[in-house]
Amino acid sequence: MNSPNGDASAAAITTVFEDPQNYNAKHPLQHRWTLWADAPAVSASSSTSSSPFSSAFPSAQPPPPKPAQHNWEANVKPVITFDTVEDLWGAVNNLKKGSELGPGANYHLFKEGVRPAWEDPANINGGKWVAVVPKTKRIELDAMWLNTILAVVGETFPASDEICGVVMSIRVKQDRISLWTKTASSAESAMAAGIHWKSILALPDHERIGFQAHSDALKKDSSYFNDDLYVV
Repeated sequence: MNSPNGDASAAAITTVFEDPQNYNAKHPLQHRWTLWADAPAVSASSSTSSSPFSSAFPSAQPPPPKPAQHNWEANVKPVITFDTVEDLWGAVNNLKKGSELGPGANYHLFKEGVRPAWEDPANINGGKWVAVVPKTKRIELDAMWLNTILAVVGETFPASDEICGVVMSIRVKQDRISLWTKTASSAESAMAAGIHWKSILALPDHERIGFQAHSDALKKDSSYFNDDLYVV
């Protein structure tokens, strides 16, 4: 039956929330996002695939040597670009969780056109908030990552235009999730983002997260052991 204005299609719209298998309408996001992934190289004798999908990254490999910057950039590959809620969940449901990845693997989710590198024009004057996740909290790692990406793509931050992307890094001793922002010099916007993110991570007051400027990482060619500009 046609609607009063003669548009029969309006009554036929079905969302993923109504029918997860047979929906015909998608919910657009404010920005397009690209998920990037990289993992340590797997030797030819290994039967383990380095794909980020269901056959995923190596789950129990020795810690890899730190790659040179140009090799690291060559190893980071775009996995998917999406701009709807439904395509986001499609990516989430087909990727291995962080707790299933091996040391050296990384996921990077950035606004389309922004590379997950310090030198990218959108990142070079910015920095990152870093949450360290002990190996004893690997299940929490998955929830923290999911809640972070939902908050980022959902534009829930006080100044969403300041958000460049998020990174999850799996390492031997502890894992990390980081929130990348555009402007390191603005204490006000950086602190607002950090306070909001800490609430999303559901961290207790005594657990601190720190903000590091990408300029320091560029000088040292390392994202480790840099001084925190801000702490919440």
